Amino acid sequence: MRTRSNVGPGRRAVIGAGGFIGRALCGRLRAGGAQVMPVTRDTRWPIGPDGTPLPELRDVEVLYYLATSVTPALAQTRPELVAADRERFNGLLDALATTERPPVVVLNSTGLTVCESADAVPCTEDAFAAPKSAYAKAKLAMENDLLSRTARVPGVVLRMSNVYGPGHGLRRGYGVVAHWLDAAANGRPLDLYGDADTVRDYLYIDDAVDALAGLGPATAELPAGVFNIATGAGTSLGRLLSAIRDVADRELTVRLRPGRGFDHPVALLDVARARRLLGWRARTPLSVGLERAWATVIRTKEKS
Repeated sequence: MRTRSNVGPGRRAVIGAGGFIGRALCGRLRAGGAQVMPVTRDTRWPIGPDGTPLPELRDVEVLYYLATSVTPALAQTRPELVAADRERFNGLLDALATTERPPVVVLNSTGLTVCESADAVPCTEDAFAAPKSAYAKAKLAMENDLLSRTARVPGVVLRMSNVYGPGHGLRRGYGVVAHWLDAAANGRPLDLYGDADTVRDYLYIDDAVDALAGLGPATAELPAGVFNIATGAGTSLGRLLSAIRDVADRELTVRLRPGRGFDHPVALLDVARARRLLGWRARTPLSVGLERAWATVIRTKEKS
């Protein structure tokens, strides 16, 4: 079953609609016939001063929470941003709990919540979670905030691997694929932080959005509240570099940088639960996803 086939008429809210995943998700939901309420930094926060949801949020069936102020690098140095993110999320959950029929809240999280403490890889959703980095700790706290309220506010957590693809913006310390493709297109050195053997799972944006868009009100009735969303295959930074060199078809200069304290050597997720209960799996090979992302970078450069 292709997850996107589950998208249909209904009302959805996307908090973080201006971000990389949020923009793509809004487009997919609208294409599937859903009414979308986008919430960005430039729109009104959907909770009123009295702590209750605005009227337009009351008939939403699924609310996607994709908003974040922090990257892994920022989480290490700006704890006040981490605290503000969590406070805002909890305020939203408390407000939704006051409604007669709260929407299913889908929290976009990270696989690092379990991968940083796992004894074995790939990591299952039920693996012991004791993350080491500030970023993963922040995400796990928000997961627990949501799951502790499911008796009143139905919730689902999607732990995603590294999402990449056309439209990924450049944020410091976040998104190696986007940074490397941009550097390659502009003739700059590619910065490789730490060990070339560091392994990650790179998930193409269309596959990530398939997983999100396929969720509906019935998702909260499934016998699991946490799902790993990834390809299930690891790629080292060295192999990623070779793949980008093939796609760009040009000489690349690599600049070795010291490792960062928040980088974990291996992050791989077991995706069996998502396949079994959601009918979802990633379908885009890394080579294909990189080709599409590279083509977009080149088109953008030619227009500028």
